[in-house]
Amino acid sequence: MKLKNHWRFLAVFLFLLVSLLILEQTKTLARKDNWPVMLNASRRMEVAMAAVREEKLNRGYKISPIDDPNQTGMIGEPYTEITTTLGNLEAKRSTANPNTAAMVVDMLTQCGAEKGDTVAVNLSSSFPCLNLAVLCALDAMELKGIVINSVGASTYGANLPDFTYLDMEHFLVERQYLSNHSTFFSLGGQDDIGKEMPEETKKAIVSRLSGFGYKFLYYEDLDENIAVRQSIYEAGAEPTCFINAGGNLMGFGGGTEMVSAANGIILPGKSPVKGHGLIPLFLNRGVPVIHLLNMKGLLPAYGLPFDPSPIPAAGEGGVYDTWQYHLPLAVGLLLTGLVLLIWAAKKYPHRKIPL
Repeated sequence: MKLKNHWRFLAVFLFLLVSLLILEQTKTLARKDNWPVMLNASRRMEVAMAAVREEKLNRGYKISPIDDPNQTGMIGEPYTEITTTLGNLEAKRSTANPNTAAMVVDMLTQCGAEKGDTVAVNLSSSFPCLNLAVLCALDAMELKGIVINSVGASTYGANLPDFTYLDMEHFLVERQYLSNHSTFFSLGGQDDIGKEMPEETKKAIVSRLSGFGYKFLYYEDLDENIAVRQSIYEAGAEPTCFINAGGNLMGFGGGTEMVSAANGIILPGKSPVKGHGLIPLFLNRGVPVIHLLNMKGLLPAYGLPFDPSPIPAAGEGGVYDTWQYHLPLAVGLLLTGLVLLIWAAKKYPHRKIPL
């Protein structure tokens, strides 16, 4: 067939290309459908962090102007007796943005979570702000969290032996800033039993937290530890989603997959997920996972800044917005394109149409 006979299809192609450019140029930013719930969660987190900051100061702790320039009170020490691994200071500071709670709401919504659903949650203490973001999101969406926390924290996390993450959480629950909260806890750290921590420090923490009503998990065998956690999560209604915040050992059962795992929402696939831990366990059961760890990549992907100064107020950030295309225009261009395609096709016998 001669090349000159293809000009009609070339015209259709050019029309479709111009149509795409028009749609891109006319799209607008609009609030997401669930933005009121997202804002609710962010405001809850903003209030909770302010309360923790005040309590921290009341207990005589100082806020470092260097490590915590925004004076959030949510940044821990470079090293303490319950410090487990090295952490990224900028990542810790970035999560002290109340709008991270809005991000978690958005993720839960994408995973299909609805009012009254159960969500399984595994929290380390390396990112106390992420923990609060998760709990505030659960409260705002009226979800039921089955929450397990590990006390040990990486550098600059909630690593004060006398003011651990669970001390913060208990303080907030007692003053009704939080409804969802942890029920069980482990020491975290090496083998999830705090092998590297001083015995006296561990005893004092376990005694205090047990007195608050938290149930202590201590299993030297990793397989048994994971099995017990699985039974806890399965005791009630089937979880709609599993959230893993931080680098707790149980996420991948100590495997190296933690480093290379996808960040944010991980949807179940057709093939089994390799690994030994809670994340592979839930994915292989068909339950979507929200994995919160690599903040440098995750926050900007949701329209939130990395290591901001000053900290944005609740309601600020691109996380609340989505691009919307002009629907009537899109339909009109599509129909016009179909008409032009039919017009171009009529030039050829059916068996010779170059499609």
